[in-house]
Amino acid sequence: MLRIEMHQTHWVIWLDAPHTRNALSIEMVQAMKDALQHVSLHPQLRALVLRGANGHFCSGGDFASFKELMATPAPEIGPDQVAIYNRDFGRLLQILKNCEVMTVALVQGYAVGGGCGLAATCDLVIADDTAVMSTPEVSLGLPPAQIAPFIQQRLGHVKAMQMMLSTRKIKIQEALQIGLVDEHVSDVEAALATWQQHWNKAEPAALRATIQILRKGTTKAELGDILDFASLQFANSLRSGTTQEGMQARVEKRLPSWALD
Repeated sequence: MLRIEMHQTHWVIWLDAPHTRNALSIEMVQAMKDALQHVSLHPQLRALVLRGANGHFCSGGDFASFKELMATPAPEIGPDQVAIYNRDFGRLLQILKNCEVMTVALVQGYAVGGGCGLAATCDLVIADDTAVMSTPEVSLGLPPAQIAPFIQQRLGHVKAMQMMLSTRKIKIQEALQIGLVDEHVSDVEAALATWQQHWNKAEPAALRATIQILRKGTTKAELGDILDFASLQFANSLRSGTTQEGMQARVEKRLPSWALD
């Protein structure tokens, strides 16, 4: 259902449910939340990669779960279990959006509905020629409830609205053009290897600070508040000893202590 490859500088989280094209079951969502919440325990981690097994990224919500939920009557009082289920997926997207490290989606095949939202929430989306992305929810009688704000943040209001209301399949060239995909590659393995080379050179805390500064820039925070936050990150790094090591390594023409070949 969910596999995690733990490398020295990054983790690869595999969605692995081939009989449903990696659809998001309740158990899969919980397992992903659990994995993401352990990132803070691994200070050497630089990045987190999401990808799907067997040629597809993720086909969206698990329809078996939907059938069970449709049979659940609305409560007269108290919380609505269907809303709780749906909101829990949004909570996963929030955790992913606020992850301490860089997040990357490697998209092959279908990234549909919740799968499209999962990819759009990542810092970087890399896709190959097979990628097909769509948000068909309204044609199924549902709003794209939890993914809408994340896709809107990535694409902007108009493009997000056009995508969600048209419900059509978007192939790689258009996905690249509208900003749903950041890199179009012929070989996702080679692309991952290239990014791994970048991560291997980055000092982990400095990379995490950079990611957090950039993410604050995508919010409605005031520029002064963002710069205040950035200055504290700079001060922390400068005093940590890593900058001295980095500068000394450059003088001595060697790799710094955190870098890997």
